[in-house]
Amino acid sequence: MIALRILPDLFTLYQLPRAYKLPLAETADWPWYTISKTTSELSILLPAQVAPSWHQEPTIKVEENWRALQVDAQMDFGLVGILTAIISPLRDHGIPVFCVSTFDTDYILVKQDRLENAIGVLASVPDMLVKPGPSVLDEQHQ
Repeated sequence: MIALRILPDLFTLYQLPRAYKLPLAETADWPWYTISKTTSELSILLPAQVAPSWHQEPTIKVEENWRALQVDAQMDFGLVGILTAIISPLRDHGIPVFCVSTFDTDYILVKQDRLENAIGVLASVPDMLVKPGPSVLDEQHQ
């Protein structure tokens, strides 16, 4: 059984130039975030309620209105096919996704205007449970 929690929050994805010097002191006040730096970019995913000091700079790309489905389990690195089981039905129904993995779990993000469709698709998959989850802004979960 794969259980997914639908987080109530909206998220915003930012793409910054790779060389951008992120003010790390600012991140201490963010309730939830994920940062990835590659050879070509710096990507930051934040709750939409968080407005970083640099969010309107002209070199930054912004992609708004994402909703997150969180795998409701601590993932063992030996598990195989969890993301595929979630993403494949969404792909088959033409629903684009953005995924973020952490040490403990995975997040599958879909655009807000596709969320109800995604929930319907996933709820119809055998051994898949889709249920409401807590806000990442809830202090009990920080």
